Amino acid sequence: MSAETAERRYGDFYTHQPESPTLRRIYRDVYADDYPDELEPFGFVTRRDLARFGELLALRGGDLLVDIGCGRGGPGISVAKAAGARLLGLDVVASAVAGAGRLATALGLPDAEFRQASFTDTGLPGRGCDAVMSVDALWMVWNKPAAVTEVARVLRPGGRFVFTTWEPAYLDHARMLAKAGFTVEAREETAGWLERQRAVYEAILANRERLEEELGPGAEVILAEARDTPAVLADTPRVLLAAVLSG
Repeated sequence: MSAETAERRYGDFYTHQPESPTLRRIYRDVYADDYPDELEPFGFVTRRDLARFGELLALRGGDLLVDIGCGRGGPGISVAKAAGARLLGLDVVASAVAGAGRLATALGLPDAEFRQASFTDTGLPGRGCDAVMSVDALWMVWNKPAAVTEVARVLRPGGRFVFTTWEPAYLDHARMLAKAGFTVEAREETAGWLERQRAVYEAILANRERLEEELGPGAEVILAEARDTPAVLADTPRVLLAAVLSG
């Protein structure tokens, strides 16, 4: 998906996301205590995911963590704050970046920085960051090898890249990472992903009219996903991968 397409599809959604109690209730009902409600996330990230991110990123105080495809910033804010790390969030959608800055202040990480940039063109200097994370964003990038190569370019040697995405049978993220100079340390399906994702989609469709009232035109992107995605889910697991950039 190009930056222009992402802005067109998700701009309205991120503008109105905080105004949709129905969407937040859907995720709370499905994920219960595993839902990081205070982070106001969009997508399928859980407290268990974030704890695993923290373990695998192995951040130290003062490290620079870059969150690519950060959305409104909640997951990256949580991981960086827990580790005492600096945070730079990148997203192609302007309204997401604006919302992330406000959320970081509200969550006690006012020095976090957020910019518009893409997975394949971060605008960052080479070897300039200690770790990169991404939650459920790489699947939307058309040129995934280019995205992984860009992550390798901006990471220092020994830096870590941890991300969640969906992996259809034709796509081998571990092989892609190895070609870019990474050593893969972990690849695991996230707990309970299939049942929970299906339940979220069912609830979104069941609450279509309310979501359209709360999100306006921004509702269409999640309604379309809820209609179209379930048919391919069984063969497209949600996975978490962690890799270290070779020296």
